Amino acid sequence: MEIRLQIPDNVITGLQEKIGTDIKATDIAKDAITLFKWAVEERAKGRLILSGTEDLEKMSRLAMTSLDNAQANGHG
Repeated sequence: MEIRLQIPDNVITGLQEKIGTDIKATDIAKDAITLFKWAVEERAKGRLILSGTEDLEKMSRLAMTSLDNAQANGHG
């Protein structure tokens, strides 16, 4: 399957500044799909997707409708 996306240049440039200017937009897209697939699979198992500081004192939960749908459908 082929997917075509229009991503603003400043979004790609901003990511490249953080992870390396030699990374291609297609590689960024592949990584994004891989991360999203993992998140969907985890929510389907009833797990939460969290981000925390290194000392684990502050935690934030990633909330997305598609992830909530994966949890509700629960085929994990």
